[in-house]
Amino acid sequence: MLLTQRAEDIIRILIRFPQDNPVTTAILSEELNVSSRSIQRELPGVEQWLASEGYRFVRKRSVGLILDEPDSRRQELLALLNSNKSTAAATDDRRDRQMILRHEILFAAEPVKSYYFTEKLGISDGTLTSDLNQLESWFEKYHLHLIRRQGLGIFLKGSEISRRQAVTSHICSQLGRQNNSASMQSLDFSRQSIRISEIPEQITASVTEILTDGEKTLSLRLSDNGYLHLLAYVSYSVHRIQQGFIIEDAGISAADLSVEPEFAVAEYLMRQLRNQFRLPIIETETEYLTVFLTGVRIWPASRRDLTTKRDFDIHQLTLSVIKIVGDNLGVDFSDDPKLPSELGTHIQPTIGRLRAGIPIENPLLKDFRTNYETIYHACEEGCSSLSDMYGLPPFPAAEIGFITIYFVMALDRKAKLNRRIAAIIVCPTGIGSSRLLAENLKKEYPDLDIRGTKSAFDIDPEKLSSEHIDLIISTVKLDTSYRWIKVGPILAKQDKMLLNSKFKLILSQKQHREQAPGSIPAAPLTRHDVEYISSLGNEIYHLLKNIRFGRAPVLQNREDIIVHAASLFADTPETEQHFYEIIKKRDLLADTYMKPFHALFLHGRNPYVAHPCFGYIHMEPPVYENGRIILGAMISFIPEEDPNKTAASLASEIIGALLEEPDLLAALRNADDELFIRLLEVSLLKYYKSCAAAVLDLTNK
Repeated sequence: MLLTQRAEDIIRILIRFPQDNPVTTAILSEELNVSSRSIQRELPGVEQWLASEGYRFVRKRSVGLILDEPDSRRQELLALLNSNKSTAAATDDRRDRQMILRHEILFAAEPVKSYYFTEKLGISDGTLTSDLNQLESWFEKYHLHLIRRQGLGIFLKGSEISRRQAVTSHICSQLGRQNNSASMQSLDFSRQSIRISEIPEQITASVTEILTDGEKTLSLRLSDNGYLHLLAYVSYSVHRIQQGFIIEDAGISAADLSVEPEFAVAEYLMRQLRNQFRLPIIETETEYLTVFLTGVRIWPASRRDLTTKRDFDIHQLTLSVIKIVGDNLGVDFSDDPKLPSELGTHIQPTIGRLRAGIPIENPLLKDFRTNYETIYHACEEGCSSLSDMYGLPPFPAAEIGFITIYFVMALDRKAKLNRRIAAIIVCPTGIGSSRLLAENLKKEYPDLDIRGTKSAFDIDPEKLSSEHIDLIISTVKLDTSYRWIKVGPILAKQDKMLLNSKFKLILSQKQHREQAPGSIPAAPLTRHDVEYISSLGNEIYHLLKNIRFGRAPVLQNREDIIVHAASLFADTPETEQHFYEIIKKRDLLADTYMKPFHALFLHGRNPYVAHPCFGYIHMEPPVYENGRIILGAMISFIPEEDPNKTAASLASEIIGALLEEPDLLAALRNADDELFIRLLEVSLLKYYKSCAAAVLDLTNK
C-alpha cells in the first residue's frame, strides 16, 4: 500500500509523542497547516498502512490518537519511513499517483470530491483531470465507467462482476509491485503470509487456509499467479457479500456450467466459505466463481483432459438412467412428470463432480442400501451403464445413494396415485352445474382426481374404462352401466355420506386388485391435440365477440325470466321460440339456480349458433322465488355439433372463472360491461395458454 506525504508527516508527529500523551487532530492540523477535515480523511490510510506493517495505532473518541509502541519500535518505524520508497516523492511520479487514485476510487463507498484528491496528492485540478483521463481507459477494460459529476463527485458505475474483476486485478498489481516480481513466482515460499490490506486480515487468512486445503483435497495445481488472483478474488468477494453486495447474474446459464468440473470445484469452495463465514446460499456467486475458475489453470498436467469441453444432453442422459432403472425394477416411470426434471437437476452437477473427482458425503447411504436394497442395486446398474455410454468415471456409492432417493420418491408417487380415485363430473350439458360441483368436490375431497366434465349425453363406457376412470359423479340420473353416483351441485350432508361410502368401496377394491408392474404410458401427441388447441383459440375469439348484456323490465317469476332470456341472442321470432324451448327444457331437467351467483344459468346446445356465446340479464328489481333472490340470469349457448369439445369446455371455464375470480363476478353484478369483457379476456387467454402448454409439454415427453 502506498503512503502519501501527508500521511507520512502524521506518522512522524505520532512518533514524537509518547504513548501516554495522545495527539489531537487539532495539533496535527496546526503543525501541518491544513484543516481538521483533511487530517480526518488521511487517518484511514495511516491506520491501514501501520496495520500492514505490524504497528498498533489507537483512535480514542474525545481523547486523541496514540501510536501504542515502545521507543525501540518507534525508532524502527522511523527508520522504515526514512527508507520507504512510497513517499510524497513517489506520488510525484505519475504512475504511482495514478495507482493511488485508482485505489481510492475503487474502494470508495460514495462519490469523492475532486478537491480531496488535489489536497491529498498536492496536485492541481488540471493534473487531476489528466490523470483521470488516463485512468478512464483502465476502468473501461473492466466495463466500469468513471463518472465525474460536478457537485456530486467522482465515482464508478458498473456491475458487481466488473467491480470485482477490477479490484482483483488492482490488488494483484499492488502485491506484485510490493514483491518486485511481475510473474509472482517468488510468492511460492510465502503463500501462507500474503496480506491484502484493503480486506480484513481475518478474511484473507481463512480464505488462504480454505484454498490451501482445497488444493490438497481436490488434487488441484494452481500456479502462483493463479493462486494470487483466486485468493484476491475470493477474499474480496467474501468481503463484498458480507457488506450486502452480491452478483445478480453470472452471465451464463447454470445448465451450461453445472456439467463442467470447475463447477464442482466452485461448489466445494463456496460450501467451505459458507461454513466459515456464515454466508447465505447464493447460486449466482457459485456460477460466477465457476466462470472465474475456468480462466485460472487449476488442473495438473496429468488431468488436462478435464478442461476439454464436452456436450452433454442432460435430458437424454437422464431418460437413459430412468429407462435402465425402470427395466431393472420392472416399473414404467414414463408417466411420472416430475422424475426427469428432478433427477436431471441432480445429475447435472454430479457429472461435474465425477469429472473433477470431487467426493461427496452421503450420511444416509447405509440406510438406503439397507432399506431400499433392490432400488439401490437398480440405480447402481443404471449409473454403471451411464458411465460406459458417456465415457464418465464410475459413480461412487454416495452419488448412487442420492440418485436412489429420486426413484424412491417416484415409486411413492405411483403408490399414491394407485390410492387415488379418478372421477369425471357429469351434468345435462357438461357446462353448467358440473363446474360448480367440481369446485365443491375439490374443497371437500382435495385428493380426488377429477379428470374433467362431460355431458350426460356424451358418456362412452369403453373410453372411460381405457382412461381408468373409477367413478362418474353426476348431478342428474344416468342410464349407463358404468359406476356412477348422483349428488347435488352443492354437496348436502346426505351427498357426502353417499360419496364417502362409495369412495371407501372403490379404495377397498383397488387394494385387493392385482396391479400390473408398470402403468400405461402417456399418450403421444396426436393431430386431435393440435386441432383442439387451434379450435379453442378460434372459439375464444368468437365468444369474446358474442357477449351481450341486457336489463330486464319488472319480472314476476322464473317463467318471465326464461321468456326474456330467450330474446337476448334471437334475431327473429322463430329463433326466439327455439331458444326458449332449449333453455326451458334444460331448466325442467334440473334446477338452474346457482347460489354463489344468485342467478339462473340458462344454457344448452343450440343448432342455431355456430360458436359459443355468453350473456347476462340484470334483474331490476330482483325476482324472489322460494326464499331465494335472483339478481340476474346468465345465458350460454354452444353449437349442437362440437366435435373438438372446445365450446363446452370454454363455457364451463367461464363459470369456473366467475367462481374463482371475485373481480370478474363483481364487474358482472355491477353492470360494468367493458371491465367484465376485459377481465374475461384475460382469464380465457390464461386458460388457452395453459392448454397449449400442456400439449407442448406432451411433445417433450
